[in-house]
Amino acid sequence: MGSKTKISIQQIKNEDVKTAVFSALELIDAQHLMQKDNMVVLLKPNLLMGKPAERAVNTHPEIVRAVIQWVNQFNPSKIYVCDSAGGAKPGITEIAMKESGIQDICEKEGVICIPFEKTEREIYEVKDALELKDISSSSLIREADLIINIPKIKTHWQCTLTCCVKNMFGTVLLANKAKTHAQAAILDRFCSALADIYSISKPQLTVIDGYYCMEGQGPSSGDVVKLDIVLAGYDGVALDSTVCKIIGFEPREILYLTKAEEKKLGTTDLEKVEIVGETIESVYRKFKRPKLKPISMPLPKWLADYIGKTIFKASVKFNKEKCKLCSTCWTNCPVNAITPPNEIKKGNIPKWDSKKCITCFCCVELCPHEAVKFKINYIKNAAFSWMGLGCVAFLALITMLILWLLP
Repeated sequence: MGSKTKISIQQIKNEDVKTAVFSALELIDAQHLMQKDNMVVLLKPNLLMGKPAERAVNTHPEIVRAVIQWVNQFNPSKIYVCDSAGGAKPGITEIAMKESGIQDICEKEGVICIPFEKTEREIYEVKDALELKDISSSSLIREADLIINIPKIKTHWQCTLTCCVKNMFGTVLLANKAKTHAQAAILDRFCSALADIYSISKPQLTVIDGYYCMEGQGPSSGDVVKLDIVLAGYDGVALDSTVCKIIGFEPREILYLTKAEEKKLGTTDLEKVEIVGETIESVYRKFKRPKLKPISMPLPKWLADYIGKTIFKASVKFNKEKCKLCSTCWTNCPVNAITPPNEIKKGNIPKWDSKKCITCFCCVELCPHEAVKFKINYIKNAAFSWMGLGCVAFLALITMLILWLLP
């Protein structure tokens, strides 16, 4: 492989996903990972919620099928396809597996499709922790001989991009995701947590689903983009950085990539990457950015906490026409900021407590009906914060002093 890490880019031509995936893996000589007999291989797709493949919320089932078929060439003893969907309700991952089409693919290919939360639990200590000292996840993370990450290219309300590093947040089980959001409510700390989580599994191989992607208000309610590409490589940070260039973003603006590089989990420097197959320029397609994104600044923790809870406080809005009162938002809110209406009937909407809300975007990401939206009124929030009121009082005092000193 030389001194540079290899990343392959392949176009999907005539809907032939299998050829694109096999070619991408051949170009980086991925077969060298499959030398051991009777390997246990763990595939980790993106299974956020129960949505059909054409909605581009989850890893496309045909990408998963192609990776399974590639692995099966080497006669592994077991192939697991696992994830833990967003939310805390029992059975929510099974719903995502079924409605995404991935469960059907696994049954046809004869592999094990199981939620992480249905496997044995294990506590993993985080080395050189940035935010999390330990993580509760599946024992399969330790037991698997090979972990293959199969993320999807999507924009993200909170993190701008979700792909390789962010996808491993799915190894955190159900409600523990919301707990992580609550503990690391500021973007800087949440991105540190993502780097810590990625460091536990650090998949040895990644195949990126760039077949049907999502731009704009991702990761669940954005617009579908048929990009028709597959990427493969070993360095998830470098792969995410390559994806940034393909969709018109800069790697340095994706904070969790900086955090992951700080932990020596990969590189954002594309000078250290050898691109094979297609070029970045040949598959370039500028993506629409999320309209709302918290801003992270190098501030003292107490000040960052204050700003995150006040200036960048979002207001939650429920669409009465779309809301089905399905309970997803209030069941999965990590701080109980959303409660059901007094009467469950059409036209009523959930209640939102602005004082409890930590702007973690769980309700937006997980709403199956895309009925929850956010709006951040920065000026209003700043004006009515203690900081804003203090500035107004200070300016008023200075004005009065000037007027008093004038002849």
